[in-house]
Amino acid sequence: EACDQVITMKAYAYPISDPLQKNKPLELNEVTLSADSKAIRFVAQHLIRAASDMDRLGEAYDHVHMRGNSPAWEEQWPDIIVCKPQNEKPKQSR
Repeated sequence: EACDQVITMKAYAYPISDPLQKNKPLELNEVTLSADSKAIRFVAQHLIRAASDMDRLGEAYDHVHMRGNSPAWEEQWPDIIVCKPQNEKPKQSR
């Protein structure tokens, strides 16, 4: 299924030193989750729900936070936000 379409994914984050998010988020090259298997399953469920919402809502989909939208979310966890891709042309590989 993925071979016949362009797939886009980028990762962004706000550093802990910017709790009010006054600056733009940093684009990340790599994401590391340090979590136990139960937390990883909660994250996976959040991502699957977000993908289903994205498919169901189409262009109307904007973003969804794990915080406040997942009963599994813990106060000490970072929020995980899934947003629709921005209208950027994908970079061509050489």
